[in-house]
Formats: sequence, C-alpha cells, structure tokens
Amino acid sequence: MNILIEIVQLFVACGFERLLSIKFNRNFPYLFNQFGRYSIYTLICLTAACDIPDNQVEPQDVFTRVYNNDNYTDALYPISIAQTADSGYLILAGKEVTDTQFLSVYMIKVDSKGAFEWERTPSENYTNPLSGLMISGTNYRFFCMDKLNLGTYLVQVDDVTGSFSEVGYLSALQYPLAAAQTNDGGFVVQGYNREDQKTVLSRLNANAVAVWQEEYDTFEDVEEDIIKHLIGTSRPLPFMTGSVGNSYFFNGFYNYSFSMVFVNAGDGSPTGVINGPGVDDAISGASQLSGSEFAMARYSFLENKITPKYQVDVNGIEVTGDLDGFQFDELSQKAKFQIKKVNAAGKSAVIYGTETKNGQILLLAYDQANETLLGSRYLGFGQPYQMADFATTKDGGLVVLGSTYITGRFPRLALFKLSKNDLETLVGGLVAGS
Repeated sequence: MNILIEIVQLFVACGFERLLSIKFNRNFPYLFNQFGRYSIYTLICLTAACDIPDNQVEPQDVFTRVYNNDNYTDALYPISIAQTADSGYLILAGKEVTDTQFLSVYMIKVDSKGAFEWERTPSENYTNPLSGLMISGTNYRFFCMDKLNLGTYLVQVDDVTGSFSEVGYLSALQYPLAAAQTNDGGFVVQGYNREDQKTVLSRLNANAVAVWQEEYDTFEDVEEDIIKHLIGTSRPLPFMTGSVGNSYFFNGFYNYSFSMVFVNAGDGSPTGVINGPGVDDAISGASQLSGSEFAMARYSFLENKITPKYQVDVNGIEVTGDLDGFQFDELSQKAKFQIKKVNAAGKSAVIYGTETKNGQILLLAYDQANETLLGSRYLGFGQPYQMADFATTKDGGLVVLGSTYITGRFPRLALFKLSKNDLETLVGGLVAGS
C-alpha cells in the first residue's frame, strides 16, 4: 500500500505542480515508462484505493515530491532542509553551472504540503554550500565558498521574501568544508589552507568574526582530494565539525590520515584524536548523544559499520578500528550518513539516514540507551535515490531530503514527508517501506 500511495503522489506531483514542469509532449515516454509499466491491474488498484472512506491522512502529513525547474537539463543536488515558521520547508541545494566546476547555491521554498513557492539562485560568487541550515532569529544562515578567491561567506536568507544578505566574509578561511553552530550562536568552520597544506578550524562569533583560527598539519598536499570532493568527481568525503562538552572536533585531513580530531574550545589546540588510516577508512557520520558519548558510523573500504553508542576520549589517542559496530552489507560503498536524536513513541532514539546499493534511502532507528535496533524504513522506488538530510517536523513527523534522477540522467531534489504515525512506527520497532 505504501508503494501504491507513493505512485499516486508522484503522478500528482509530475502532473500538476508548477515546479515539476514536465511537459506532456516532450516527456510522455518517460511518464509512460514510470507509470505504464505497473499495468492496468495497478491502475485498478489505485482507483480502488482512492475510494477508501476512512482514510484520515492529511496531505501535509504524508507526501512525496520530486522537484524540477524550467531548464530540463539542469543538475540539482540537495544539501540541507529546515522547516520554517509557516510549517513549510526551506531547501538548500547546489546547481551545476557552465562557468565553474563548483556548484552554485540554489534554494527553493515549499509549503507544508510540499508545493512550490519560490526558487532562488543568488550571487554567482556563492558556490559549494555547506550542509546545515542554521536558524538565526527569524532567518536562516548557511556557509558557502567564494567562486574566485575560495574564501568563506556566511549568508542569511529570509524564508518569506527569498532575499539574501551577507553576514560576513572570511578571505583567510579557504576551501570551507564543514560548519556547525555552537551553543552561544557562533560557529566552528573547517577549511583548508592550500598554501601551507594544512587543515584549518575557525571559531567564529554570530557575526562571522573570527575568535580564533588554528591550523593542523596534514604533512601532504591533499588539495586534489578536496577539489574532487567539491566538484563531485569522487565519492564525497565525510568532513564534519561540531561541539562535544568543552571541546570542538573536526573530521578531516590530519597527520597523514583522515581522522576525527578534538580540540580545546578556548584556542583550538589539539587534545585528542581518533586516527583513520586514510580516505578509504574513516568515520562517516557522528552525532553527540550526551557528554562525550556519540552515535557514529564508519566505512572501511567496502564495509559500512554503525555504532549507535560510543564513548570518545577527547584527550586520548584512538583509531577508527576501535569502533566496533553493526555491519550492513546492503549499504552503498562509503555510504553517506545523517545521524540525529529523535524523541517519539515515548522513546529516546537515534536515527541514521543513509542509502542502499539498490538505490533506496534507508532510515534506521536505534534505542539511545541500549543500542537496540528499533525499526527501519525504506524510501524510494523505480529510480535510484540518495540520502541528503532529514529533520523532525512540527506535527511530530519526519521530512527526508534526497536526490533522484529525471529520465535516469538529470539529478533532481526529492522530498519525503512521513507522518507522526510513520515516525512512531519506525521507532516502535516495525519495518516499513515505500
């Protein structure tokens, strides 16, 4: 039934949304391929399903959308999502452009039912937006890179008008790779100094003014790896940064390795590290649970492992091999992860959002206390889907942002809205698919 519902939602989206401007005459073969292959029998089942009188699910509770724009050959890559005050959603993405290999900033706003409201491509200087739409008062902020000088912008967007403004620009912080908001409203941003060949961590206040900036030896030139990561010619590297107690951390190049490094919050001096042997064996996801306890994921060549609870030593030296966890052979090689804490169905859970080898988005829910797998949910069918971000919603549900392809060629933004009941089912210990 979940699959049938999703077919209907996709058909409605493809047929009637302005943003999904798929023309009948140009794309009829594609639509026939997507929907016709389900046979007359499927259409009869869909018709019958529409007549169920006791279906109380509201349109804003559960939907699936795939967003196109007026240029059929555009390539759009999802980055991050946040719910707005009007219960709609702000989606940050990257867009391929012709004058640079870096992705240009692209943003759309949709309403609570996923219907398009506006799209924006701001200054052409804004490239490679970082994951994480951060709230500042009634506005939203994100970091991105300067197209020419490779410096770092902090940009603010008004979700009502779609207007953009620069909060700050840091020319000395080049190649921004990851950013996170701190408890006091400031930020920690990871970058790379191409001249000195060093990883950089910068502590900023709320106005993007540097409090301190520290550099860390890589002892090798990794600029080529970083460029490949940014322009998408290699599997994305799991750059991360954030807070843990009275420390900050970054996941990136360090001392001939790709490691998670813990630093003093006062000056950025290193205090501890989880060493990884290189880009083929690294921590691929991390979310602080409490204190120095983390939910983590790791890839090691062809393997992916999930560690729902791990006590890190911010002052010690460890290796990624210490992260013993659950191995998932169905996940794609070097799978991307989003890991977040969620309270639902009376439980404190941690949800992993990732992707499978057969092109589905997979949600895995674990009990935060005892690491028990509570439930799983598969999203997407017919076309390959990849994970980008997810967030809890005001109605107690979940919204999942991913990517898929139009006619198997052109990457587009995909949005899945799960209801409160869906989330409680996931955390309650049942397997579901759509």
